[in-house]
Amino acid sequence: MQHRMKKISALLVSLTLLLAACKSKQPEATPTVDIEALKNAAAQTASAFMTATALAAPSQTLTPTNTSTATLSPATATATVTPTPSAGTPTATSVLLQGERALFVSDVTVPDGTIFKSGEVFTKTWRIRNSGTSTWTPGYALVFISGDKLGGPDRMGLLADVPPGGSVDISVSLAAPASPGKYRGYWKLINTAGKFIDDAVYVEINVVAGSTPTVTSTSANVPQGTITVTLSPTSASLSISNASMSAEPAEFAGACPKTYTFTGKFTLNVPASVTYKIEAGANDPAFIFTLPSAQTSSFGAGEQVITYVLNFTGSVTGWARLHITAPVDLTSSQAAFTLTCQP
Repeated sequence: MQHRMKKISALLVSLTLLLAACKSKQPEATPTVDIEALKNAAAQTASAFMTATALAAPSQTLTPTNTSTATLSPATATATVTPTPSAGTPTATSVLLQGERALFVSDVTVPDGTIFKSGEVFTKTWRIRNSGTSTWTPGYALVFISGDKLGGPDRMGLLADVPPGGSVDISVSLAAPASPGKYRGYWKLINTAGKFIDDAVYVEINVVAGSTPTVTSTSANVPQGTITVTLSPTSASLSISNASMSAEPAEFAGACPKTYTFTGKFTLNVPASVTYKIEAGANDPAFIFTLPSAQTSSFGAGEQVITYVLNFTGSVTGWARLHITAPVDLTSSQAAFTLTCQP
């Protein structure tokens, strides 16, 4: 009996241990999270942190400075802004300078150091820009001021207005000296009040020994200079073209004296004042022509016609031509004619 009780007791102990082991393997219950409790705890923590910060530096947040002076007022803001120039206001890069100023642009002909033979005739042309704010008028002129004059004129007047920003081509007829060497001459614009306008321009040549070129009878009539004015990009430069001369009749045999009509023509692209004359020659050097002197007239743009009437009392075989001496030097082709006087 007692042995049986021991077995029962051992069985009960084993059963108790088995039940305890099975219970320990069951999942533990997940605790329920109280959301409201967490929110309250976080709020209390943040409040505690902010309070601690405020207590550490109360003057930075509890006593703010006057914010009205921290923000720029409209007047202060506009004072620091660079205004945009209004239309027509010159900028720092403007090419026009106040008052009168002449700016050398280029040597159109005869670059510095050009070589010529002794006595050789040439034409020097400068391009000059009106870089000031005053208009140059026909009373202005390019004048010789120093150095080697090279047979040039004392002055060469403008023929038309040159507005600010416009340019002008000014030419002078010059001649190389007889002695070899290097030569340079200076020229400068002058206004109607006799005041020089900077900059000066110059011509520089090298003369070498050589035979003097033959000068024809027309060389003495070469003008001292020519001027071409560029008024604006839309305005044409002054030019004369299509110069011609004709004789009527070209041939005649009959009673003398005989009247001949010579008609000269040329074309202007802009209105201008032109100086011109008739020139003539004969196969017989003893024949004498009585010709009118040079004339200056104002013409409009387009083709111009000039008529000369000459009376001949003796036989002659010769030629006639139109020679324009200003504002450019231009000679027409020769018009040949033959007159045979018969009893």
